[in-house]
Amino acid sequence: MTTAPASGCPVDESFDPLSPEFLADPFTVMAKAEAPVFFAPSIGYYVVSRYKDVEEVFRNPATYSAATAQAPLAPLVPEAQQILLASGHKPQPSMSSLDEPAHARLRKPAARAFSMKRVTAMIPAIGAAAAQLLDAVRGEPEFDLVATLAFPLPANIVFSLMGVPEQDYAQLKQWCGYRAALSWGRPAPEDQVEIATSMAAYRRYMRNLVDLKVAAPGDDMASDLVAIHDEAPDRLTLDEIASILFTLSFAGHETTTGLITNTVRRLLEDPARWDEIADQPGLIPQAVEETLRYDPSVAVWRRVTTRPVTLAGVDLPEGARLYLWLAAAGRDKAAFADPDRFDLHRPDAERHLAFGKGLHFCLGANFGRLEAQIAIAELARRYPRLRLVPDQEFTFHPNISFRGPQVLLVRTHP
Repeated sequence: MTTAPASGCPVDESFDPLSPEFLADPFTVMAKAEAPVFFAPSIGYYVVSRYKDVEEVFRNPATYSAATAQAPLAPLVPEAQQILLASGHKPQPSMSSLDEPAHARLRKPAARAFSMKRVTAMIPAIGAAAAQLLDAVRGEPEFDLVATLAFPLPANIVFSLMGVPEQDYAQLKQWCGYRAALSWGRPAPEDQVEIATSMAAYRRYMRNLVDLKVAAPGDDMASDLVAIHDEAPDRLTLDEIASILFTLSFAGHETTTGLITNTVRRLLEDPARWDEIADQPGLIPQAVEETLRYDPSVAVWRRVTTRPVTLAGVDLPEGARLYLWLAAAGRDKAAFADPDRFDLHRPDAERHLAFGKGLHFCLGANFGRLEAQIAIAELARRYPRLRLVPDQEFTFHPNISFRGPQVLLVRTHP
């Protein structure tokens, strides 16, 4: 992996996506970025910010490998590395970090288990869960949207879909938080051992869940994957099923939490927007797509070059690590008209790259969209005059990829 910039590549010493200033407002930093590709010494990555260049990377997986997609951003101390590898814990690469042909071999059964039939069958459960969560704050003049709805809804739904026992939901939520810090944050050395210990336990839990489904299958995704294994054990091993579940258990809720929160925040920034979607719920899918373009919950993804290649005029060596700035691609003036304006009626918002493109396009994209739309529709039905609590300061989890306010205070009446 390269840690120094290629000759002739612009360098931005000030760019640090984990700095307090960036976490608070990356869009101000984005507006100042001039070079379409530049090197950021703070993270050792080449930042790719233009829509067409990010799209090119996604469309060429042979040259731009997914191997770095979930690699720890910061070097791990030896003790943390040992914990991840020792005591029988054998981490399997996740689908999002695999290249062909291994990626296709895992994605095909996962797509079968994640069928539209199973997703569609979850619609009543999603609606009922959203209603139950909002019932808990009925009559409250103010509440935190994240804690009340945006965090528990997608987590509970995806764990239910996978077949996780309800009593284990809280533990999985905690482990998922550690996972974000390990792969996409900059945890202090003294915290890495605790995080690594949690990750080892998280992986073991998923492997044990697979064994549970082998012994007692249910009507859930894990059991569907076990059934596929039974058809051809050599094509999909039980360890690989555990790896698929490990991926989905995190990706299936962390991103949707941010999507719900970001969409509601952007709609409430201008009360007229919320009033419009409350009056015309048919606009909610468009609001979700515009948020995915304007303020995506997955702001960044990563790749690494497999050979020397020229991108946006920069000669990259083999092993160059790329920081694909999806949020910047959504604000690219060459790709979208007036991109810094949130437009509920934008005709091409769905061209965003928030779910990736090509080989690694997000398997749960439609599921995440569906959950966000149902949650926002229920919220708008109950609170057509919902407003942001004024003068609140938003905080964000310190990681490079996943973005959404940790707390979003809303008021049920103006």
